[in-house]
Amino acid sequence: MALEYVKEYLEGGIERLPVYQDGPRPTSAANEFRTMVDRMPELSTFMPDLRQYLLEFPRLRPSSVTSFLYWQDVQFGLKPTLRINHLSIRQGAEETVVASKMLYASHYFRTALELRVLVPDPARGQGFWLFTVSRSRTDGLSGFLGPLVRSRVRSGAREGALAALRATKDRLQQ
Repeated sequence: MALEYVKEYLEGGIERLPVYQDGPRPTSAANEFRTMVDRMPELSTFMPDLRQYLLEFPRLRPSSVTSFLYWQDVQFGLKPTLRINHLSIRQGAEETVVASKMLYASHYFRTALELRVLVPDPARGQGFWLFTVSRSRTDGLSGFLGPLVRSRVRSGAREGALAALRATKDRLQQ
């Protein structure tokens, strides 16, 4: 099933992402992703070309972007979660951007996007600024166990972001 999701995405982009059928109304991951990106002023203001790429892949494939897909099996919330992600790296003269677009999650998430941007700071020699933005659309965080699950998911997301920042800092300091 995961392989089919990946094949469909590689052929048709976000329009071919799965439709989640686990609630009273089907939820289109493509619509969720599009709406989430539309509500990210960082993309519209500072990186309109990246915004367009995220929404129009695979029709739009700039030569300045390197990308690959990967999967994760993570302990998140109350049960293991399989996630499929599309990671894109754009290195430019002004900044380096790493964007991780979640294509599928077996639990809790309908879509997610993580951006990491490195911007040189000439005043600091080889120094730079690292900006991170993480957005997600969640599901299944209501009902009797909703508050417990929601707390675990938020905690896991926060811990994951801090771990990524610590790992980045450690690598740079080496």
